Amino acid sequence: MRWLRLFALSLLALFLGAGLALGYVAYAFTRDLPDLAQLDRLRLTATSTLYARDGSLLAQIASVEEGRAIHRGLVRLSQVSPAAVAAIVFSEDRRYFQHYGVDFLRLFGALYAVLKGDLQGGSTISTQVLKNTLLKDLAQERTLERKIKEWILALELERRYTKEEILEMYLNVIPWGGNAVGIAGAAEAYFGKDPGGLSLAEGLYLASLIPAPNARYGDLKGVRERMRRLLNEMVAEGWVSREVAEAAWREPLEPSGWRARYDEEGNLLEARLVDPEARLVRSISPKMASHFVLEVRRFLEARFGKEKVYGEGGLKVYTTLDPAMQRAAEAAAQRARLPEGAELALVGLDPETGEVLALVGGIRRENDQYNRATRALRNPGSAVKPFVYATALEAGWTQATLVPDRPLEFPDPSQPGGVWRPKNFSGTFLNRSITLRYALDLSLNLPAIYTAHQLGVEKVAEKLAQAGFAVRYPTLAIAIGGASITPIDLAAAYAAFVNGGYRVAPIFVARVEDARGEVLYRATPERRLLFDPLVAYQGWDLLKGYVYDLGEKGLAKGARIPGRVVGGKTGTTNEARDLWFAGVTRGLSAVVWVGRDDNRPLRMGGREPSSSVVNPPIWRDFVAEALRGRPGQDFPPPPGLVRARVDLLSGYPSAGGVEMVFPEGKVPAPPSPPKPTPPAEGPGAQETPPTGLQSPAPGESPALQAPPPEPTLPAEGPGARETPPTGLQSPAPQAPPSEEAP
Repeated sequence: MRWLRLFALSLLALFLGAGLALGYVAYAFTRDLPDLAQLDRLRLTATSTLYARDGSLLAQIASVEEGRAIHRGLVRLSQVSPAAVAAIVFSEDRRYFQHYGVDFLRLFGALYAVLKGDLQGGSTISTQVLKNTLLKDLAQERTLERKIKEWILALELERRYTKEEILEMYLNVIPWGGNAVGIAGAAEAYFGKDPGGLSLAEGLYLASLIPAPNARYGDLKGVRERMRRLLNEMVAEGWVSREVAEAAWREPLEPSGWRARYDEEGNLLEARLVDPEARLVRSISPKMASHFVLEVRRFLEARFGKEKVYGEGGLKVYTTLDPAMQRAAEAAAQRARLPEGAELALVGLDPETGEVLALVGGIRRENDQYNRATRALRNPGSAVKPFVYATALEAGWTQATLVPDRPLEFPDPSQPGGVWRPKNFSGTFLNRSITLRYALDLSLNLPAIYTAHQLGVEKVAEKLAQAGFAVRYPTLAIAIGGASITPIDLAAAYAAFVNGGYRVAPIFVARVEDARGEVLYRATPERRLLFDPLVAYQGWDLLKGYVYDLGEKGLAKGARIPGRVVGGKTGTTNEARDLWFAGVTRGLSAVVWVGRDDNRPLRMGGREPSSSVVNPPIWRDFVAEALRGRPGQDFPPPPGLVRARVDLLSGYPSAGGVEMVFPEGKVPAPPSPPKPTPPAEGPGAQETPPTGLQSPAPGESPALQAPPPEPTLPAEGPGARETPPTGLQSPAPQAPPSEEAP
């Protein structure tokens, strides 16, 4: 019997050795287990969602994990369709509510697979949570170490958390192929809906993808076969009735990127994968207004930092965009008749608050990242003149103040002959003094330069800088477009003419919340006083005059909208490199810019185009639709202003003249009657006809001064240059010229 004792001792030693070995292995594998308390502090990235001002979905900004865009929305279990939850639990871990983190039935199968060298099987929902969070570094390793760690941690996970809490974690961390992570990302990626709207069939489809989502996405036929098997098993085990299962089977599923055809019984007849990338959510996915969304993303990065936006995400961003106005802007841009190779930018904002309501940053290239509405710093041409004249109004001038349209000269060594001789667009001039308002109606350069000279170029430059213009060189050329500005800043500046004199700061984002609903940012309108209300309203009156004064000869007649009072100004720069129209009306300040990205001169039908032809119709199409059904009446003047009819040329009161507003006490008075000339005495004496009415001197209103001779303009210092803005066609003397291109 000695050999039996030896065998027993050997067997005992073997078991002890195996036990010690297993103990050592267990110790080695578990001594550095992560602390489950980390799950409480776990920060899952999530997709940020942008909403339009009416609450509709505008865009999504994906978070970034390990250098790639991840589309995930964090959801509560209660926010997921119960049918989809049932489908996923049944497919992945149908005994989930019976086991304690480790399913021993599946575990025995997994151990058997281990003995055969196949480390698969045995996973539960609890172990999958750990695999995709605390044990993520081991997720791609098919080793016994990972399995042991998963099993041990799963038991502890079940002790600390409820089944519902673990299931919620699972639904938020499981990868679903492409860049979709979590049930919210999967529902959006494959079916374009929230997880709460998933049907049983859609839930089964998503559940069938989980083991190998990228491979199975490309095999709709194979996924359908698995769905059929799962439905039969769900009926057999009492999870659903036969009627519910058959209804789910007959649902004609068509995941993103697929085109499929079914018969009445739910059998797949034909399936084609037409767009494999349809399920992918890009780093930024706008539903509309792509350039607006890019600007919102820049704001978020600047305000919260890239780590917050992409490393954490989950932001709810409520923007200022008005979807109806945006559709109007995009439609107007697409219908626009543009010069060859030209780009377009269009922006509309609320003149009271600065909230950006619509924005088009370009139209020629898809997925264009360059936002011309906010980034294109270009010369404004004659669109700057209302600010020059408003500065004059602030200095005590009126709309009837006379300014000369005559040749001017200024020393400038950089010009031929050392003299700068600015000219009107047409190359002609009226050779007389006219009212400030008529000078703007005709968009004449010479009166604008004269005005800036009389006011002092430094004073004009300071006012333009306050309005948002970039003034590099404070020379007289700034009076006709020698500064620079972006379309959105021009719209913000023009708002001052209809909001009581304030330059508003553009606002893209009204409010930002985190995933818990805590408000992180709330916008407050920023308004800087540019003109007092009386001056601002006179500026608005000038802009209305530019649109209406000259009737069918008006340079902005194309901007008129029946039933709505509008005002604005065109602008054309040297060689028609930039075309502008900036306009305001009740409820909107809007700008249309047209030009080339390479800043080359524009051509239209082989000719040089003018802003008066190209831009006002685009502006009108946008504004008319954007404000359809909204009040369009004129603004009432503030106290201290009165109306009077005045002749555009002479500045004297005239019943047939144009109605203008004036500060009280500055309304032009009729001219004094001429003094009679006594008759000559003696033979041969000839009668001298009476002297006619003399025009008031430039820079003065007819009612406020005697008529001294016009002053000689002193020379301007070197460096002055002309940037001829919107000009005029060759006019007949004293007839309104045209700004259209020849």
